[in-house]
Amino acid sequence: TLHYVSNNADCKDGDLLLMDFGAEYGNYCADLTRTVPVNGKFSPRQKTVYNACLHLHNYAKSILKPGISILAYTDKVGEEATRQFLKIGLLRKADVKNEDKDNRAYRRYLYHGISHHLGIDVHDLGTRTEPVKAGMLFTIEPGIYIEEEKMGIRIENNFWLTKNGNIDLMKNIPITVEEIEALMKKKQ
Repeated sequence: TLHYVSNNADCKDGDLLLMDFGAEYGNYCADLTRTVPVNGKFSPRQKTVYNACLHLHNYAKSILKPGISILAYTDKVGEEATRQFLKIGLLRKADVKNEDKDNRAYRRYLYHGISHHLGIDVHDLGTRTEPVKAGMLFTIEPGIYIEEEKMGIRIENNFWLTKNGNIDLMKNIPITVEEIEALMKKKQ
């Protein structure tokens, strides 16, 4: 489920907890997602999938710059998702070869947008076809959802576009497997 509604299930040893939350200040919104292991340690498979998602996040960060349209950007991230999903065993070469160009094979595991405009509304209005410009604010939030493994991982930060690229407004929030595990290991 992309957004969990009931919020009444127990968090169990071995589960992942996906937290999507934000804040509003001065009438402007922020949006952040982290996925953490309930027991403080990612399993080997969870770590593999998490690192694939983090790779997609970092790849998207490297190409989200003024001049690209969100549609072109999404296509490029989709190509990278295809490569990652082949690498971690979610897709086979035959899946990609036989995919429907209007419903790419990677969409089975990444079925929402990679980014959205951010501003006065958490999902603010903005163009998907025109080139993005310096001064715009976007989320970068790839997710990998594997229903058959009961696993969903999403990583989301907010980025302010500059004339030369972008600035990660959440760069100081733990994001790597190692940072998350170390933080969860600390005694409170």
